[in-house]
Amino acid sequence: MTVKIGMIGAGGIARHHLKQLQNISLAEVVSVYDVNREGAESMAAIVGARVSDTVDELLNPDVIDAVFICAPQFAREGLEEMASSRGIHLFVEKPLGLELQSVQRKEQAIRESGVIHSVGYCLRYYDTVQQAKEYLKDKTIHLIQAHRFGGSHPAPWWRQQHMSGGHLADAVTHQVDMIRFLAGEYRNVSAMFGHNSIKSVYPDATIADAGAVTFTLQSGAVGTITESCVSHYHSESEIKFFGHDFFVGLSGNGQVLTISDKDQQITVTSRLDPAYEQDKAFVEAVEAGSSDNILCRYADGKNTLAFTLAAHKSAEERGTIEIGD
Repeated sequence: MTVKIGMIGAGGIARHHLKQLQNISLAEVVSVYDVNREGAESMAAIVGARVSDTVDELLNPDVIDAVFICAPQFAREGLEEMASSRGIHLFVEKPLGLELQSVQRKEQAIRESGVIHSVGYCLRYYDTVQQAKEYLKDKTIHLIQAHRFGGSHPAPWWRQQHMSGGHLADAVTHQVDMIRFLAGEYRNVSAMFGHNSIKSVYPDATIADAGAVTFTLQSGAVGTITESCVSHYHSESEIKFFGHDFFVGLSGNGQVLTISDKDQQITVTSRLDPAYEQDKAFVEAVEAGSSDNILCRYADGKNTLAFTLAAHKSAEERGTIEIGD
């Protein structure tokens, strides 16, 4: 069976998914929608897909089996509910939104519909990350240190807090999610955000240029996340997990794994493309009618979003925010 796919959004992330889907034999992209029709036509032409005039037209269960929702997080109102209510399986890019109650309603609608769904936290699909998860499953972590430094997203909307949610919610969310995936759920968070340089680079920006976040996990482990989106001369991401009898490090967004303990000291570099593995797992899940190999579902994405939103609330209120279930 070929899985017929519609795509909402024709920007950079949508084109990245299109590239992966072209290499998946089970996948066939048959329709594209974007508010920018010229962009939709350009992307559709790559694979010979049709251009839909509206979201309602694209979300036709007689035409597509699944949809990739790649619209920006500020432009997704009602999309997941509409797709799931029509029995259309869905892949949704991260972050899931900008307001938790709305995402909670969507998660409930998706869960009750029974459709297969996946969220774009592709780093979970690295074999190195899977190896780290297996190693850490019976270990006691007492400290986690994470950071991500680099440049900004090219889209002007990304620099507006009310449209993107900021660097932590939109990009560093991958590190936030990986900590959850490997070490368990967050208990609380305290954060500070700075605006020292962003105006000199982007005068219209309202997002922070740097953040310093501290947290506690449900396990009792404590940790920090530091980040910058205007570090143009040094880009780096890393997560370190410390135990009294081991060390685990993941650098390069998870591509390079280091494990050190009394029996071993290894460094492994992944050769996988996690975005391809993620999209392949979703397409195969739709074809098989089983979600077993999907590593990030909507509820996972919701919990990761809850942490980033709580971090910004903490900065606004100048206090520690407890993370709810």
